[in-house]
Amino acid sequence: MALSTCNVVSNPSFETGLLTPWRESAVNVAKISNGTTAYSGDYYLNLQTAVGNRGNTISQGLHGLKRHTEYKFSVQAQVPWAGSEYCAVYVYMGRNATVGSVASAQLFTVQEWTEVSGTYVPKRETDILNIVALCDSEDSSVTGNVLLDDVIFAPADCYGLE
Repeated sequence: MALSTCNVVSNPSFETGLLTPWRESAVNVAKISNGTTAYSGDYYLNLQTAVGNRGNTISQGLHGLKRHTEYKFSVQAQVPWAGSEYCAVYVYMGRNATVGSVASAQLFTVQEWTEVSGTYVPKRETDILNIVALCDSEDSSVTGNVLLDDVIFAPADCYGLE
């Protein structure tokens, strides 16, 4: 079975051109864009960060998870311009970022896709995947942007089968 068929994320590369079934933490902070900037395919997500060096989140409910099975997570992330000292991506499951931590990375390089990856073992068959993007700037009134593409959450035994 190919990795793409094992991925439990719906609309993982935003190729529908719509945000659905992803949900954004604040109104109009997540925009689907298209063009040559995309990591794969034609579309990607442009997630605006919040003022005060805080993050915004996109979330999606995942169903049919295999309890006590290791899942691998990855997302491609990019900072499109150097308006901040750095940006970061944090990924967690459920409602608690500390208990459900999956992956995190600081993004210092501009206009270069970086893979953010980690592992997670679900305790439930249904859970919520949360991807948070934030940018740190000396001017806390500035918002940043982080581009996201190619979100994968699949059982570890599916990796390497493509």
